[in-house]
Amino acid sequence: MGLMWGIELVTDRESREPDAARATTLVEAASQEGLLVGLGGLHGNVVGIGPSMLITEDELAEAIRRFMRACDRVAEGAP
Repeated sequence: MGLMWGIELVTDRESREPDAARATTLVEAASQEGLLVGLGGLHGNVVGIGPSMLITEDELAEAIRRFMRACDRVAEGAP
């Protein structure tokens, strides 16, 4: 039991075509930010985030900032 988020990456919102390549890039970018996130889903396009139940509000806020930096880098095309 615990907190778990799953973020599904797709190439297009209409077709919902899985984007496994971008998901892999996002996992790598998150790792460079010091975050350990997982890759899963039937098509390898779901980024899973599962922090400890003991996470503090400040730690969660910092993790979100780091994850957003990783997302920004991936959106800009940088690894």
